[in-house]
Amino acid sequence: MRQIQAIALVLILGGLGYALWVLYSQPPLQLSAGQADHVSTQTAPLAPVKAATDVTLSAINTLPAPTTTADAPDLTPVSRLPEVNDEETYIPPISPSVAAPAYHGDLSDHQAYLVHQSAQITQLKQDYIAAVDKKVARLESLLEKGIRHQLPAEQLQEARDKIQGLRAMQAQLRHELAQ
Repeated sequence: MRQIQAIALVLILGGLGYALWVLYSQPPLQLSAGQADHVSTQTAPLAPVKAATDVTLSAINTLPAPTTTADAPDLTPVSRLPEVNDEETYIPPISPSVAAPAYHGDLSDHQAYLVHQSAQITQLKQDYIAAVDKKVARLESLLEKGIRHQLPAEQLQEARDKIQGLRAMQAQLRHELAQ
């Protein structure tokens, strides 16, 4: 055991030595005048504080300079944002995650573990089949809304393809469970 520890220690120290050599052999960083001024203001020493009553906090000097409208990014005014209808906004349910049931059998019993795994896969397929109906209903309502708002045909076709794909997977999983 001591031999393995000694080898590990040699490898670690060798790696650290190599890292230090690489850092030492690199040329020093070249800073522009603006960067050098910025670095010097960040590393300037502070005056010692004599008593707690003499301390005053001044946030004015630490705030960034106000930006002008030329520097500001182009932001969309709030009045141009799309209307959001709270009744149709989807908010996913927030609940604690449910841990998968752990296997409590003998790990050396391969057949029992395969039965446990098979039960988990079957449950996953049943959960998917049950969830497809809700998801398809939501996608169909969004598709109808998209048709009313005259969205591009590509987007509408994408929604139809997703609905068709979900239904096809649901049918395939039902077929697999029936076997």
